[in-house]
Formats: sequence, structure tokens, C-alpha cells
Amino acid sequence: MPPPPSPPRLLAGGDHHPSPTSTSSPEHPFLSAHLLLPSPSPSPADLSSPHLPHALAFAFLTQPSPLPRHLPVALHAAGARFPAFYQAFASALLSLPFPLLLPHPRARLLVAASELARAAAPGFAPLLGSLLRRVPFPGDARLLEIFTQHASFLADEEPQLLASAIFAFLRLLARNRLSPVPSSAECKDCEECRSTKSLEECRGRLVSFCVSMLRDHFHVCALIGRDLVRCLHELALVPEFQPLWRELILDRVGDVCRMNTPGWCTAVVITAEMETQLLFMMNNVKWGDQKRYQLWFARKHLIVPGGEERIPDIVRFICCGYHPTNEVMQSGVIARWAVIGWLLTGCSKGYVVANAKLALFYDWLFFEEGRGNVMNIEPAMLLMVNSVSQYADITNMLLEFLFLLIDNYDVQRKEAIARCVKSAFVVLVKKRVVPSLDPLTCCEKLSPLLRQKLVAFLSSSNLGAAEDSCGKPSDVVSKETELKKSVCSS
Repeated sequence: MPPPPSPPRLLAGGDHHPSPTSTSSPEHPFLSAHLLLPSPSPSPADLSSPHLPHALAFAFLTQPSPLPRHLPVALHAAGARFPAFYQAFASALLSLPFPLLLPHPRARLLVAASELARAAAPGFAPLLGSLLRRVPFPGDARLLEIFTQHASFLADEEPQLLASAIFAFLRLLARNRLSPVPSSAECKDCEECRSTKSLEECRGRLVSFCVSMLRDHFHVCALIGRDLVRCLHELALVPEFQPLWRELILDRVGDVCRMNTPGWCTAVVITAEMETQLLFMMNNVKWGDQKRYQLWFARKHLIVPGGEERIPDIVRFICCGYHPTNEVMQSGVIARWAVIGWLLTGCSKGYVVANAKLALFYDWLFFEEGRGNVMNIEPAMLLMVNSVSQYADITNMLLEFLFLLIDNYDVQRKEAIARCVKSAFVVLVKKRVVPSLDPLTCCEKLSPLLRQKLVAFLSSSNLGAAEDSCGKPSDVVSKETELKKSVCSS
């Protein structure tokens, strides 16, 4: 008698990955549950089994095309009977390492996410949020379909998730990373996988989604904060966004720019692996030991097609998404400003360097004492001050760019931006981030013209007007603030 066929695989194998039968393999809980509950149609008695979430997830991910109708029926039957089942099912799917998923299970994971979203099931939001951080990937157009179909519901019930999706898709367009993803050979005969599309194949639908969300749910989009404006500036020349600027954005720029970008928003546009490795460097790697970790990070994430274009988003995450405690800052680990300096000096493309410097200084342009977070503006100041002695060219470059931003970023609000930048300098000294501005105003290694310009800039007018620099709060700001409070408290 021939041996029974082996269960289908979920993950790509390799010498460095454990066997699915090994307890250390992410596939092991699924395979074990499948062996205990092999039927793809669970009986009523099976609905109470603790193994059912993994067994049903395994069936969802591996059953041949088309997806058997009884699987969604079983999913919703178990969810209706046991409210905790949906959460367990979503958690099982989240436990799989997405980059290693084979094409068929990856396509089916999106189908499962769609089923959970359709039922507004507990656990669907973290699953969709995790998938957003993987964009772009083969078949990611299905993710866009999910958000398009459920946009109105998400705007009311999960505004943070919808705002995350809008920002992730806008950043994808801005980075221009919609290059074709090579097809995989493992699933070339699967009709379901052949029919899946990636966002690069439906760029028009992606743009239409972003434009419609900005028109119909601008109060949700404003949860993104001032980075919404930064991103839309990069897309200002895209024809579909030009009418939007004239009809909607220009009148609201001042209001939105007064709103800080939340940390969760900056995290959604970098992958979970990037976040984990960046946090490891900034929490555990001591000064002097950082070189090999930086090389490791660069090989994994930056020296790849489209990797360098992610640097501005990484800089924004470091500034707004990670604020170390005093204990960490005093522990001798590599500081945020040093990581940003390494990223800036490693850029080979001029437009990426410019966007990264804008990302570094963006909060300076709209900083208000009492409203802005000093931790968002700290890295730029420390990078300039700490680079003066040995790397004065970095400080010269950053100061010159800051003055260019003040004069040219928004000509109509030039005076307001200047007052905000002055307020940032004053608060950084007031909060003892730096003892004084002498390293910038008195160092002979810096350009004399820049030093003179900085001294004249800081002493030119009354800094007390900075709090009124970006205009008075409007009803739009109040509405977004209320929505932010509801999002943060939920």
C-alpha cells in the first residue's frame, strides 16, 4: 500500500528553515491541527475543539481552487457560536511568517481576510493592518478591493485602520515602487493564483481609491496628520491629484499641518521586520558596535530594488514612531540621530536625500510649543550639533537645507514657518536637549555665511508669536482632534 500523501506546505522550505513536523516550525500548529481534524467540513462537535482555528485556517490556505463554499460557512458558524473563535482564527493566520508563504496560501490568506472583514469579525483589523505593512507583494490588489468594498464601514468603526490604508497606498504611489513582481513557479498551474493581480497592474484603481477617500472621508484622512500633506506634495504632479489640490487640499493645508503625525501612522509604511531590527539597534546595540548591524540592515532592506526610496519613511518612523526613555538614552546604545545620519550619508540618489532631509525637518516647519512633541524635532538638532566637530559638512548640509525649506517650502506661509522653526530652536534649548546653540553659532568649522544667517535668523524677531504661527484652530481641526481621541481611547 502506498504511503498517504504528505499534507500541503504553507511555507517555502530551505536548508535554514525547520521541517513542518518540527515543533519550532510555524507550520507545526497547523499541521498538528490538520491531523487531528482532517475533514475540511468540521462536524458540530468539532466546533468546540481548541484545534479548530488552526485546522480551519490550514484548510482555507491549502484547499485547491476554487475555494470550497463550506469553508466560509464553517468559519462563520464557529464564529457565531463561539465569539472568541474569530479572534483565534485571525491570530492563527497572523502567526505565519508572511514573506515565506507560498503563492497559493498567500492568495488564500487575502480571501480569509476578506471573509473576516465582511463579517466585521473580531481580529480582522490587526490582520489587515499586518497585510498593509507588506505592500507591495504579489496579489496585493485583493487588499485594495477589501478596503474599497468596506470603506464606509471602516470610516465609522475602524477609522485608524482606514487612515493607515490610505497612507500606505499614498506612500506606495509616492515612492513609485509599483514595479512588476516576478511570478512564482510554485503555483503556475493554479487558476486562482494566475487570476490575482498586483497593484502595479491596476494603478488607476489605486489612485481612484486614494482620491475618493480624500473627497468622501477627509476627516479620516486627517488622522494621518501633517504627513498627509507631505505625501500629497510628492503627488502634486499626478494628474488625478491636481483637481483635488485646487478644490479641497489648499484650503485645509494649514489646519492639517498643525496636527502631529501619530506613531502608528509612520510604522504602517515600513515592514514589521524593519521596525523590529531598527528598534533592536536603538535599544540594544552599543556605540562602536553598530557597523555590522547597519550593514546587516542595509543588505536586507536598502540594497535591494526600491529599498533606498524607503529611507524617508524610515526617518519619519525614527522621529515620530519611536521615542526612547531616559533610561535607554543613558544606556550607551546608538542614538536615533546617529542612525538617521548613517541613513542620510548612505543615500546615493539626490531626490531620496532631499526627501529624507525633509522627513527629518518636517515637524520643525509647524512646531508649536505646548502642542508639538520635542522628541520629534530632537534628532535633527542632535545630528547637527554632534556632527560639528568631525563631520561639519553634514551640519552645513542640514542647516542649508533648513533655510531652503523656510524660504521655499510654502511661500504663502513663509513667515509662519520661520516662527515655527525659531520656536523649535528655543524649545530645544529650554528643554535641555542641547545646553545652548553655541556649537552652531560659534563653530568656525561651519560655513561663515550659514553662521551669520543663523545668528540673524534667531535674533530677527519676537519668538513669542510662534504659537500663533500656523493660524487659529478651525472646526476641521476640532473634528479631527475628537476623532483622534476616540481612536486612541478605543
